[in-house]
Amino acid sequence: MGARVVAAASSEAKIVLACRHGADAGVQYPAGSLDKAAARALTDRFKEACGANGAQVIYDGVGGDYTEAALRAIGWEGRHLVVGFTAGIPKLALNLPLLKGCQIIGVFWGEFTNRHPSQHAENVAALMALYLEGRIKPAITERFPLARGAEAIARLGSRDARGKLVVTIE
Repeated sequence: MGARVVAAASSEAKIVLACRHGADAGVQYPAGSLDKAAARALTDRFKEACGANGAQVIYDGVGGDYTEAALRAIGWEGRHLVVGFTAGIPKLALNLPLLKGCQIIGVFWGEFTNRHPSQHAENVAALMALYLEGRIKPAITERFPLARGAEAIARLGSRDARGKLVVTIE
C-alpha cells in the first residue's frame, strides 16, 4: 500500500515473522521497564529504522515505557495511535506532541463499532476485499482444538504467541 513498515517486537522471532509478512525492517525492544539510558537507546534504534523524516504513523499496542521511546521517533505532524497497554499505561510529557507537531489518537475499536456501525461495516468490507484479493493475509501460527483453549489463552498471557492463534471446534 506504499508504506514503509517498521515492526517493533519483544523477540527476534516476532520480527522475523513480521518481515516475512511484509515489514521492511524491525526493532527488538528489551523486556521490562526501561531506565533513561535504555529508553534513549531504544529511541535511537527507532529513529535509525524510521529514517531522517521519522515515523509518520505509530501503531502502539504495547504502551508502558516503550511509548515515549517511540513517540520521540515520530516525524513532524505524525500520528501516534494508542491501541493498547500490554506493558502498562504510559505517562508522557506533553511537550513531545508540541515539539513534534504530532497527534496522539486513541483507537478504541469496540466503542467505535457501537458509535459508528455503518463505518465499521464499510471498514470490515474493505478489509475482506483486501483479504480476498490476497493483499493481506493473517499470520496464523498455531491452531488449538477447543479442548485446549485454555492453553491458547495461557500462550497469549505469557506473550509467547507469534501471529494469530486460532481455537477451533473439534
